[in-house]
Amino acid sequence: MRKKIIGLVLAAITMTSLVGCGNKGSNMSSEGGDIVTIKVLSRYSSDQGPDDIVFNSRIESFMDENPNIKVEHEAIGDEATYNNMFKTSIATGDAPDIFVNYGGTQFQDYVESGLFYDLSKVAAEDKEWADKYIPTMLDAWKYEDIEGFYGVPVACFATGVYYNKDLFAQNGLEVPKTIEEFEKVCDAFMSKGITPFALGDKDNFRGAHLLANLILKRENFDYTKSVIDGETKWNDTAMKEVFEVMSSWQKKGYLGDNITTLDATGEQALFLNGETPMHINGSWFMTQISEAENPERFGFIPFPYFEKYPEYKNNWHSGTSEGISISANNGEERLEASIKLLKYLTDADAYNESQKIAKGGIFPVTTMEEIDDITPIAKEFNEVFVDVQDTKLEPGDYAKNPQLREEIRDAIQGMFAGTSVDDTLARIQKVTDMQ
Repeated sequence: MRKKIIGLVLAAITMTSLVGCGNKGSNMSSEGGDIVTIKVLSRYSSDQGPDDIVFNSRIESFMDENPNIKVEHEAIGDEATYNNMFKTSIATGDAPDIFVNYGGTQFQDYVESGLFYDLSKVAAEDKEWADKYIPTMLDAWKYEDIEGFYGVPVACFATGVYYNKDLFAQNGLEVPKTIEEFEKVCDAFMSKGITPFALGDKDNFRGAHLLANLILKRENFDYTKSVIDGETKWNDTAMKEVFEVMSSWQKKGYLGDNITTLDATGEQALFLNGETPMHINGSWFMTQISEAENPERFGFIPFPYFEKYPEYKNNWHSGTSEGISISANNGEERLEASIKLLKYLTDADAYNESQKIAKGGIFPVTTMEEIDDITPIAKEFNEVFVDVQDTKLEPGDYAKNPQLREEIRDAIQGMFAGTSVDDTLARIQKVTDMQ
């Protein structure tokens, strides 16, 4: 993959040299001053979400305050189209100066090829800007044997269990703290003919998010990483136990009858309509809760932990949603302008603007102001998202082979369709061994 990227870039450079030399994005204003043009590629194409609103408005105000810098912002909402646009820009040697991405192993080849700038250099020169980040929230842009970090988070998330307070009260049930209590609650709802929590694994990330929550409550991340890297087998005790839990929940009916044909949207609708009492989702779901009819009927609790392993109770399926990286090879003028814009898009005020629009939420920095106008569900979320020990994404996000993440997702979907736990783990192991 790395050789392929370098080859594409070299081909693009050769093509550029044949066409002629340019001035790397500088031109003259009508008043005779130098104008530096930088290109931004993002998915903030909406004028609805808090992050979209803040990102776009800040670009406009940045240009007002810096008339010598012109920002050409291309925003593409569709993920597939966006990814293709980025790959094309790299292949043609026209990489955006600022690029919104998710980091992780899928971004590593670009970093190894020297295409993106080490932001630890910026951090060393501006401690106030850098020190506000929660350290683990930079992990998505850090790589083994590569110094520095290559992106900063715009947003973060954490997942847990949303629940219907009315349905719990009507059935005389308390919200669970442990997996064992959770299963008793599920059994109680099942006895009343109520599906405890539907899982819409037609969108196969839903099963992978369930796996992420369970394994984080069962073992430390070093163990999970050893499985992902092939040092420990997928059918090892702890990992197999987690898959057996998921399989047993499916067989008991906890997850509903249409797991592989129900999508995430349908799963959410069942919960919001009061048909299921619990729903596993991320902090982004707070917006839909707040906009629902009678939002006060909903609450939030952390994903339950195993009674036998209380040392992992404060591990959360959590991390960055997306972040910003800077191109390393577009010339000094554009790099300097890009760093200036990056800081403007990610200063403390920017995060707080987003918080005020969203009326709450969780963020990847320690500089959030306390605000009075916060939604009830955001308040509940913030009250329990404390004493966090570790935050990690789903296991497949840490795989050296990008194919492994999709294989894990597909294998879990296959297990819910009837494949045995042993065969499911063997399927994943086969792809792990290819790394």
